[in-house]
Amino acid sequence: MTAPSAMMKQILFAILITLIAWPVLAADVEPEVDWDNVPASEIHRILWQSKAQAILDQDFSRRLTSSAAITSTQTNYDVLFYDISIRVNDTTEWLYGRVKFVANAAEDGVSEIQVDYYASMAIDSIVAPSGPLAYTRSGDVVTVTLGQTYITGETFEFDFYYNGHPAEDGLQAFAFDWRLSKRVMTTLSEPYFARTWWPCKDRMDDKADSFLIEIIVDTSFYVGSNGTLDSTVDHGDNTHSFYYTCHYPMVTYLFSLAISDYTIWYDEWPYNNDNDTMPLVHAVYPDRYDYSLTKFDITPNALTIFSDQYGQYPFVEEKYGHSNFEWGGAMEHQTMTSTSGGSFGFSEPVVVHELSHQWWGDMITCESWGHIWLNEGWASYSEALYYLEKDGWASYHSYMNGMAYTGSGTIFVTDTMSVWTIFNSNLSYDKGAWVVHMLRGVLGDQAFFDGVDAYYHSEYQHAAATTEKFRDVFEGATGVELDWFFQQWIYGSYQPSFRFSYWEEPADGGGNDVYLAVRQIQNSNPSVFAMPVDFFFDFPGTADDDTLTMWIYQRQQIFPLHFDNSLDMIKLDPSDWVLKLEQMEDWTLHILNTDSVLSEGEQTKPYFDSVKVRTSGSFTEYSITSGVLPTGYTLDQNGVISGSTTEKGQFDFTVYVRDLVNPYSEEKVFSINVIALTDGIPGDVDLSGQVDISDITFFVDYFFGGGPAPAVINLADVDGSCVLDISDLTYLVEYLFGGGPASVPGCVD
Repeated sequence: MTAPSAMMKQILFAILITLIAWPVLAADVEPEVDWDNVPASEIHRILWQSKAQAILDQDFSRRLTSSAAITSTQTNYDVLFYDISIRVNDTTEWLYGRVKFVANAAEDGVSEIQVDYYASMAIDSIVAPSGPLAYTRSGDVVTVTLGQTYITGETFEFDFYYNGHPAEDGLQAFAFDWRLSKRVMTTLSEPYFARTWWPCKDRMDDKADSFLIEIIVDTSFYVGSNGTLDSTVDHGDNTHSFYYTCHYPMVTYLFSLAISDYTIWYDEWPYNNDNDTMPLVHAVYPDRYDYSLTKFDITPNALTIFSDQYGQYPFVEEKYGHSNFEWGGAMEHQTMTSTSGGSFGFSEPVVVHELSHQWWGDMITCESWGHIWLNEGWASYSEALYYLEKDGWASYHSYMNGMAYTGSGTIFVTDTMSVWTIFNSNLSYDKGAWVVHMLRGVLGDQAFFDGVDAYYHSEYQHAAATTEKFRDVFEGATGVELDWFFQQWIYGSYQPSFRFSYWEEPADGGGNDVYLAVRQIQNSNPSVFAMPVDFFFDFPGTADDDTLTMWIYQRQQIFPLHFDNSLDMIKLDPSDWVLKLEQMEDWTLHILNTDSVLSEGEQTKPYFDSVKVRTSGSFTEYSITSGVLPTGYTLDQNGVISGSTTEKGQFDFTVYVRDLVNPYSEEKVFSINVIALTDGIPGDVDLSGQVDISDITFFVDYFFGGGPAPAVINLADVDGSCVLDISDLTYLVEYLFGGGPASVPGCVD
């Protein structure tokens, strides 16, 4: 049997990934795979596919998103507290729940509010302390009449009693599954699906300050959830309650349940110089217990790494842990990540990715799904940061290169009604990670981590942020203006495609002059990226190798350099700090002038400057294809511009240079500014360099023959009257022929 081809291996691997991204069935337990050595982009593909299962029924997804984005007007109240009690019946697959809302009015005159709640779920009643409240339903929104009117800051509360079987239209956010003949009941509500199994204000920009959670299940089950497990209470009827409290703010999509016959094991994370410990709780399938011991064992070290780099684990007064669920990927539920029971869910990059979300996604949540890269891009970058701290820089750069995405699309999600576009691994995860990586490269480590520290401690801690708010925090912390960076990388598409070459020649004073030519050839938006780019210069047989940083901000640029030794090689971005395409090319023909503004000219004075060109050919031809030189200036076939002129002002023109032997050419727009004569002779009206009869002739032609005006008025205002008129002609005639006084400098404004 012949070995499978590389293409066949890729096809088989893609099939395996696709299968694993779906919920795992009892008869299809995932085979063991060494996920620790899979490219990061493949890890992310599984993670986003598992979150985007609602794509199976796009109408379902769009129905929920449109009801939230269009119908619901929930900005008139601020949720403070949810007290949740749910009885989960594993036999009938039915939920019986009560959710207490405690909220403040966010404006004056609040008499009714809207609650997100899926239409197929039943409402038993809605009751305030004063009695039952009236309500109406429209689609997936419930409008509750509060019974009185509240002003800004006033608190109100009510209990929402409900029951039903959670929706199964494309995604069971609350899923009743089986695994190895045992019940598994778990949740995955991101992005819009908390409302399908409990009534809530299902928005990202309003986190409840705290949660009290009671889950009632049969005594054969353990319940994993957010926050701290305060107690379990046996009711004596084959059911018991698990009581959790969340003292930290939490967004609705992160509230989670994991219910099954788990094996529970505990670990701890020492922090604060080992003076304190935080509990780690892992709820795993019994058959995965031994396997999980070594896989989840990395958690304490990862907590330390991220706490050192980002700031202390943000839920340190509660816990961290993992619960197995039946989705193929993983989900960063606050303080209790859910992971698949297959080897993927236990892999090192997945464990690290979901843990880092506790900072970026859970503590600070993207304010809307358009900015999902703030969650997923940061978490993907955190994988590379973990490997940097664990294995060094080579591992870091190798990992980043494993998620280099050079395709189309903007990181900012414009169509947030499509779950598929929100969780796009190439953009939100991979390119988002490169944005963080490149930001570190632009700022340098000290400024970058100053920005991270400021973001961690910002007003968005335990709240929500947008790209612009994130940008503003980093600008304030570093003093660096960054709008240009985020505009091109978050709202632009593709990446720069660099072509570079160089010309080397002996310098007049010794050593070598080097001209580095860099151009961007992408046809995308933006057409020009602005980035600092490192270039490595290798000198054979010396210890003088050097790396210089060039700001690339134009379609084409030339960088003149000087070195003591001859070059062997130039490498663009040797450490891969910029997401790009690149290619070194042969030097053809390039105009070397780095500035489009040539030297300044002055009326009547000799002018000299040149358009400098280097070509691999032998003969060149220069021409002006648009615009004009000042009258009296010429461009010769050596690129020299010379002559003198009586004109003044700015002159713009395009110089076209072509190689007469090879098919090389280039053009560049230049400008010359000619200023007024600064040291002319009063009375030298025609600018001949002396005062004589020709100046009288010039005056006569101007005043009486329609001739041109004097080029320098104040040399013609010979009587100093501040007006150019016939008296100046009379004054000049008297001087030249009647012994009158010499001309004086004029004063015409």
